[in-house]
Amino acid sequence: MENTRWGQIKRRLPQPYRSEFEEFINTLRIDYFYNGNYPESYEEEFEKWHKRVKEFIVKLEGKRGR
Repeated sequence: MENTRWGQIKRRLPQPYRSEFEEFINTLRIDYFYNGNYPESYEEEFEKWHKRVKEFIVKLEGKRGR
């Protein structure tokens, strides 16, 4: 991940955003998408991650506006 666009984005983020972003990539992109390790209750899981990512973006936008 370090030499990809995801790694470049991660390096530009301050903590704690960097760790949270890395968790998104590790779970959503690698574990679910690449490895196909989808949870049984995928609709609930989708809603959980959708909410987390949305909140993450709102936090980043708020930080940028300061």
